[in-house]
Amino acid sequence: MSAPYTGLDREALICAHCGYCQAVCPVYDALGWESAGPRGRMTLAAEVARGNPVEAAAARRIYECTLCGACREVCSTRIDTVAAWLDARKRLAAHGALNGLPLGRLRDNLTAVHNVTGDPPRNRLLWQENLDSAGPELNGRNGAEVLYFVGCVTGLYPQGHTIAEATTELLTHAGTDFTTLGGEEWCCGFPYLGLGLPDEAARTAAHNLAAVRALGVTTVVTSCPSCYHMWRHTYPTLLGGSLDVEVLHASEMLARLLAAGDITPAPLDERITYHDPCDLGRNSGVYDAPRQVLAAIPGVELVEMADNRENALCCGGGGNLEAVDPDLSARIAQRRLAQAIETGAGILVTSCQQCKRTLANATRREKVRLKVLDLTEYLWRAWRMTDRE
Repeated sequence: MSAPYTGLDREALICAHCGYCQAVCPVYDALGWESAGPRGRMTLAAEVARGNPVEAAAARRIYECTLCGACREVCSTRIDTVAAWLDARKRLAAHGALNGLPLGRLRDNLTAVHNVTGDPPRNRLLWQENLDSAGPELNGRNGAEVLYFVGCVTGLYPQGHTIAEATTELLTHAGTDFTTLGGEEWCCGFPYLGLGLPDEAARTAAHNLAAVRALGVTTVVTSCPSCYHMWRHTYPTLLGGSLDVEVLHASEMLARLLAAGDITPAPLDERITYHDPCDLGRNSGVYDAPRQVLAAIPGVELVEMADNRENALCCGGGGNLEAVDPDLSARIAQRRLAQAIETGAGILVTSCQQCKRTLANATRREKVRLKVLDLTEYLWRAWRMTDRE
């Protein structure tokens, strides 16, 4: 567990340069350069903290990080390395570093239309066209108890649509009184933090919270671990106080519904493995809920990967890395895929739409017959089997 963060200036001095962090860093494993690992990155961050000029190549190294938190777990001097990397990015962004990196488009999309893809806000509703029944009452309904915060990747990437569909169908089947923000939903703000723009993240947080409060909901449920982490852990800091709403990841909500008997899945005679998303697991501490959901499906054999829970390898999809270097992101995903294959499982389940994207893309590149599903999709599959009987 890391100590309280004291600012980049002091953290850079505290670093012992012992190198324990190198052994767990997915970027260092892929590239092998000292400057690509946390120890080298901390040296570069120290230059940023001193206000010294940093060349574009050095700035890029600080952005070539998934913010997975693995280095924080093993740091011998208990540095909150994730906070340090975000601090360094903030200082770099203030000096125009984003203009020299392939991140300007992401920033411009967030500024113009409040999402990562650049789609018009109305496209946040496209996934609803695949639902058996969806009308205006699904979006922006006053008085609902629960707000389903869909998220950019889930709502705007085709690979994420079935996650939103599965979540909606399961909540509906369980009798949950819920609504969404529809086109009024903005990005959670995590990509802004990853760019080094916390003020912009705070503004988007304020918009989302105001929209939620206007509907009178008491609980916010997210599919995305980064959205969950922002709502649960970062929004109170950015906005200076309690949100007065309960925040749950979809896995936590589904575990509750299963325990209450509101969802009854059919048996699935399958061998699966589970990938812990970094922002849900290491960065938020949610490990048990997804496994409780899987354990509630009769017949499922869960085989853990060699590295799991707090030691799980990153999929390569976090920290805006895909926007900086998509090839590096893919190489990191390949490493995690290899561990999944070693389990002999036929299905790889995760609880993150971005993990699903990066790992599913890896299976296609490697021509591996391993199906990748989000936890909600997998439970929905088991529930639909009961519906057919």
